[in-house]
Amino acid sequence: MTADSDVLITTTSELDEVVSGSRSARSIGMDTEFLREKTYRAKLCLVQIATDGNIYLIDPLEGLDLGGIAELIRDPEIEIVVHAGKQDFELFYEEYNVVPANVFDVQLGAAFAGYGSSLPYGRLVSELGGVQLVKGESYTDWCRRPLTSSQTRYAADDVRYLGTIAARLKEELGSLGRIEWAREEMRRQFEVDESYLFDPGSAWRKVSGRGSLSPRQLTILREVARWREETASERNVPRGWLVKDPSLIEIARRAPSTSGELKGIRGFNAREAERSARDIVAAVEAGRQAQPMASIPTPPKSAQARARMLSGLADAVVRARCEEAKIATELVTNRTELEALLAEVVNGSLDPSRHRILNGWRRDLAGSAVLDLAQGRIALKAIDRVPYIQEVPLNNER
Repeated sequence: MTADSDVLITTTSELDEVVSGSRSARSIGMDTEFLREKTYRAKLCLVQIATDGNIYLIDPLEGLDLGGIAELIRDPEIEIVVHAGKQDFELFYEEYNVVPANVFDVQLGAAFAGYGSSLPYGRLVSELGGVQLVKGESYTDWCRRPLTSSQTRYAADDVRYLGTIAARLKEELGSLGRIEWAREEMRRQFEVDESYLFDPGSAWRKVSGRGSLSPRQLTILREVARWREETASERNVPRGWLVKDPSLIEIARRAPSTSGELKGIRGFNAREAERSARDIVAAVEAGRQAQPMASIPTPPKSAQARARMLSGLADAVVRARCEEAKIATELVTNRTELEALLAEVVNGSLDPSRHRILNGWRRDLAGSAVLDLAQGRIALKAIDRVPYIQEVPLNNER
């Protein structure tokens, strides 16, 4: 399973040879190493490519134009094998505006094959390749040169076994009849522009603690979070360096109209307040003047209580179906999502578009069964074999 050679690529001519060889391979493994602790945008430090028994470590810090690699990524005839590859593809989208067209993500594939969700690469290599990887470089400075021998070995190992793991997973998914479901999810996560586009106006959705805010306060939060996102991008610094989430929530709650009021908010950096007070107050005012954000109607407490009781049964249905299909339950839904879905069902306000379990392959696997349970079309029976429960159709007399 070891490669014939691991080559450090530092010149344009060498990179051209890698791209040419990758085109003929038709399937390549890819990974990247980057740093983003002190920046808004990640700094690409290394690109690893595995193809035809060779591993190439491409050094972008040598001033190489990675447009050729970007063209490989966008070519539908070339499969790009990755492990949890979303951030890797984001780097190329930001720099070259390319969206991958043919992705196989081994972490996702493993989840559909019953190995569990979010499985680390080392675990996959151990379970499917029988190799124990050497650890120790996870938090290294990949932008420091020269690279050490332990760094290059670690980087090469990150792609060395991707092809072997992918082939094994495809076999298992094919025998389980789940390859199309896995492909559908990979297309949804990796192969559409919407996966990489980010609107600063939606940054508020990622601010923790927003659940306690009123519609008007949420509208102010939207504008202040937009300012933070755009400013962090412009300065290329982490958004938390400007204003941390708790302070952002407090700004939305208090709606300061002067720099003095803004500076009085606990936890707000005094230097940033001095620098950006005018812009933040303007963002608060924009939130005041805008139409209050529409809130999703909350089901009555009786519906929520009923949903909580039903959620245990619904969770059992989902787990049983996932067990039979050998798919990680976490990939389908979670208890919180089930309670929100069931509250809408019992309240008569269901909007299927808001619930991932009611769309695509998830609906086929478990979503329809959850609705049948909630609406009294099936019951559950305990049995003495895996998955230990059985769905029983009812005659709809309630």
